[in-house]
Amino acid sequence: VLQKVHTVLLCTLDTTAILANCILLYAIFTRTPASLRSYAILLLNNAFMDICSASASALAIARLIYLRDGPSQLYVYVGPCSLIGEGFCHMCHTAHTYFVSHSTVILLHSFCFRLYILREALVDIRIPTSKTTALISIALYAPSIVVMVSLKLNAGHANVIDYRFVIALTYLVLLSPSAMIMIFLVRRKLLGEIRKMIMMQLSVWDLFFEALTYQLLLPVGQALACTTWLLSVADVWSGEASERLVMTFGSFFALGSPLINLTFLPPYRRMIDGGRRGAKTEG
Repeated sequence: VLQKVHTVLLCTLDTTAILANCILLYAIFTRTPASLRSYAILLLNNAFMDICSASASALAIARLIYLRDGPSQLYVYVGPCSLIGEGFCHMCHTAHTYFVSHSTVILLHSFCFRLYILREALVDIRIPTSKTTALISIALYAPSIVVMVSLKLNAGHANVIDYRFVIALTYLVLLSPSAMIMIFLVRRKLLGEIRKMIMMQLSVWDLFFEALTYQLLLPVGQALACTTWLLSVADVWSGEASERLVMTFGSFFALGSPLINLTFLPPYRRMIDGGRRGAKTEG
């Protein structure tokens, strides 16, 4: 029963995430004003990453089993990747883990970008170009790529005391709380800058700030996944349910991010609101 529930839940989450991100991509390409083109690079990067993450998760539908005799861990795949082979399944799971962890880095980058732009409104600072924003986004992939390669090399019956696995695992476990602490600090500074603005500008920036604030909750999914895994390793909470929740928690990020952007960012929210009004008119 748990196997069916796990499969249906992951497929539903991942399919909905892919659809939501495709809608966001359409909104970015068709509704982004010139003043937001640099920031749109971050949104494009995030949407692309979320689509890849959700696709990899849907292909793998993985379950993580911790084996205390090793100590090692075993990955069980029941998704379509099993029709191709074990190596492809490991690649899908590694890609999913990589993109979920990197989402926190992109979220921190988004907060820093908005803070920089707000300071530009008060101080004579040049807004980063789309090219500069894209180059920074690409450079930020480097640490996570190292972790992805390490995880891929140690996939399967991974020995959890192998130094390569320990380094990769430490990065994954500490990334979310470390990034969230930094995001809180940047968020506090960002809120202070918003309060300095005139009322006409304030209403628009409040929406951006609100979107980023809700996105701040997204890394909690990864933190819960890491916590569930640690509880299983420590034999505090072990069993089939905890082994499946590790993978399920990681799939919420790819769905939550586009929904928040479509709901709170004015250019994209107007597209959704316009579609609703059109449907009501036709009805």
